[in-house]
Amino acid sequence: MPASRRLEDISWTDVRDRLDQGTRTVIVMTASMEQHGPHLPTMTDTAIGYAIGDRVAELLGDALLAPVIRPGCSDHHLAFPGSLSIPEPLFIETIAHYVRSLAPHGFTRFVLLSAHGGNFTPLEKAATQLRAEYSGSDVKIVAYAGRQALIDTMAVMLETARQHGVNQEVDAIHAELTETAIMLARHGAFVKPEPWESGAMGHIDTNELFIRGFKAISANGIIGDPRGATAAMGEAVVEALAQHIVWWVRAQ
Repeated sequence: MPASRRLEDISWTDVRDRLDQGTRTVIVMTASMEQHGPHLPTMTDTAIGYAIGDRVAELLGDALLAPVIRPGCSDHHLAFPGSLSIPEPLFIETIAHYVRSLAPHGFTRFVLLSAHGGNFTPLEKAATQLRAEYSGSDVKIVAYAGRQALIDTMAVMLETARQHGVNQEVDAIHAELTETAIMLARHGAFVKPEPWESGAMGHIDTNELFIRGFKAISANGIIGDPRGATAAMGEAVVEALAQHIVWWVRAQ
């Protein structure tokens, strides 16, 4: 078995050895514990975060993946039983303390990512705070965050589904084809068997979603259509997202 790139899987001496060998990058992936329709578990975004984070660390080559942060900023999901959320300031401080803990050990590049849509804007704020905090040091904060990053993430996912012959007529996604596909690929035992329900389709006002709450947009907690998802598609979505993120990180 190849050595794990997950910080939580290895000993402190392993971390020391990775630092001695030149590893300086830590991926800080944020996720959530929230409803994902009737057919997916509440840990879906966390599972997706690990899948993408593992692959990003592998592609970067000199990186470790910190424990995925969850819950996230999911107030808009709280109308659904079982969903958890933390306040934005706590979310930001949690990320900051990851960096404050690891930077003194010798890590100098922190790649901040999200597997949950509600985290993208708070993640951008966390990055701004940390850049100011570490200004003048050798610590670099790289954050794939903000509204445009969220839009681009969904576009990559939808395009991968199209390449597998399925086109969703929707401009936002949650618990639909691509997320269901990733869960089939990595955690199929947690996906309820078909038939699956379709969710809200067409134009989705994401501002309204965050203001009024997810249930006001989709009674079953799905945006898009999970039908047609396959494990092969799920692996392709993970790879496409990881490649996209790594391309973006290397351009910074």
